[in-house]
Amino acid sequence: MNVDAITSGAELAEVTVPQLFNARLADRPDAVAYQRKRHGEWMAVTWKDYAQRVANLASALQRAGLGRGDRVAIMGDASQEWLIADMATMCAGGVMVGVYFTSSPEEVAYCLKDSGATFAFAGSEEQLHVILGSGQSSGLKTIIVLDPDWAGDAVPDNVVALDGFCGTIAADAGRFLRKQGTMAKSSDVVSIGYTSGTTGNPKGAMLTHLSILAGAHCVTTFGPGMRADAHRVVVHLPMSHTVARAQATTLPLILNIMPYFGESTADFAQTIKEVRPTYFMAPPRFYQRFAAQILSRAHAGTTKQKQDYQFAMKIARKALDNRRAGSAPDPFVSELFEVCQEQIFLPLLAEVGFDQLKVAFTSSAAMPSELMSLWQLWGLHLKECYGQTELVGANLVQMAEWPEAGNVGVPLHDPAWETAVLEDGEMIVRGPGLFVGYWNKLEETKSALRDGWLYTGDIVEIGPTGLFKLIDRKKEIINTSNGKSVSPTQIENEIRHSPYISEAAVIGEGRKYLTALIEVDATATMDWAKSRELPITRYSDLAESEIVVRLIEAEVAKANSRLARAEQIKAFRILPEELSPENGVMTPTRKKRRKQLLERYRPLIDTLYDESEENLIKAEMGAQP
Repeated sequence: MNVDAITSGAELAEVTVPQLFNARLADRPDAVAYQRKRHGEWMAVTWKDYAQRVANLASALQRAGLGRGDRVAIMGDASQEWLIADMATMCAGGVMVGVYFTSSPEEVAYCLKDSGATFAFAGSEEQLHVILGSGQSSGLKTIIVLDPDWAGDAVPDNVVALDGFCGTIAADAGRFLRKQGTMAKSSDVVSIGYTSGTTGNPKGAMLTHLSILAGAHCVTTFGPGMRADAHRVVVHLPMSHTVARAQATTLPLILNIMPYFGESTADFAQTIKEVRPTYFMAPPRFYQRFAAQILSRAHAGTTKQKQDYQFAMKIARKALDNRRAGSAPDPFVSELFEVCQEQIFLPLLAEVGFDQLKVAFTSSAAMPSELMSLWQLWGLHLKECYGQTELVGANLVQMAEWPEAGNVGVPLHDPAWETAVLEDGEMIVRGPGLFVGYWNKLEETKSALRDGWLYTGDIVEIGPTGLFKLIDRKKEIINTSNGKSVSPTQIENEIRHSPYISEAAVIGEGRKYLTALIEVDATATMDWAKSRELPITRYSDLAESEIVVRLIEAEVAKANSRLARAEQIKAFRILPEELSPENGVMTPTRKKRRKQLLERYRPLIDTLYDESEENLIKAEMGAQP
């Protein structure tokens, strides 16, 4: 099978994961498939070794009673073992059920019960305890612990270590994959990916061989460099997430891309510095954190270094203006920029491991324009794309060089994919990589999939040049008590343009006016506070500082100046803690759980609408301190 000859997702209509895996094994058995770090040492794993481990585990699952279509849950941090468990499940004919490794026992209980999983993989002792505390563990045939260092005792009889589960099995990997390839159909469901669950219980999106392969193929259309170049990628997001799973499992089957697994995703920043990836996909928040680190470094230099940096930024602005104007670049400015990039910007990018990054994309949330421009000034070709679990890959991508933020580009350059916009502005998508429905949820499936089209639930606008702009989620519209309907997402995006604000949640349903809860960017705001010698040592101090509050007042005022009067924020509060999956108000991919957020911070929200405080916050605020 000539994978390099595939130019459209439609050409994968009769292809399965075991077939592609076997093709890689036959074509490059001794080539490195991925790299993993353990106990401080990096180790390369060849396609031959990778296939052997997958075949052994898949054979063990079948021997233990896994039937075709049976569900297998995996809960753990991103790791080599997660990858092998995923691939073994699919190649054995099972259905992988991804569970976020930070999930609570209640969330795990829901996923296990809803999916009807018969086997489960626990990444570590920590995840094992969560599974055992879910109330569903006794219904599982076997719980396999992936951590090779695990040596647990006093555990239930259905709990076993990975090595013990595989035993002495030594499968013929090539023969096993060929056999499974003949048994599998591209329409077979291979995984259930639970959506973020911003409201209510999460829905299990069913994905087939075709879904995950055609979805991964979308990435090959992001630019000529994706197909022509060899790439390194750090798997730093939870592998139950579509992006991380594609980076680890399916993209290496169709591209010359090598995944790297650090010791844990908690160490992702250090892993990225060591690996120096050439391909990186992450939500805007990751780019914001890295940018704050680079700025802190640039501003902490000597007087000469700071002067050189400021001069380089002036040249970079001229160079970026030339690029965006679409005119022929000024040769003199271009030469100066190359010197600035080599001597100033690349060393700064190296501080976070981005000095060899060739393909950089962001998705999942709107990218603040100032943040995107900053990375481009430093020479990084950062772009945006749009996707969701239900379409696996992406149907919109910024193809132009040095694009501006505020849009998600144009439809994919693949005739197998179609994108349309309904009269009410909702975007619908049709293509080979769509999910096939929600597990156990027929009505929700009928609502999302109609006549082969995925109804995304996202409202978009198409600009005069054909660029798509996300306006809002269809159901995330705030109706104020005075009859105004506004988009909270659009307002939040404006607020998040500030380098001192990492997240905002607009409040106002049934209220007279709009207010906001704000999460400040800990790194940027702490640096700002320290430069003024303020007595601030932790995040909660920021929320209590009057000077910091005035700083955020000015930032909110800037956002208000760009908004219609009915959309302006009349009052706000800085949250006393950072938003996270652990406190239940964010998903692992940093999407807000609005219902939970409203419940957790109800007392704080009530102070925003206290009539006695209405005059404390004015519609227009002063300049930045």
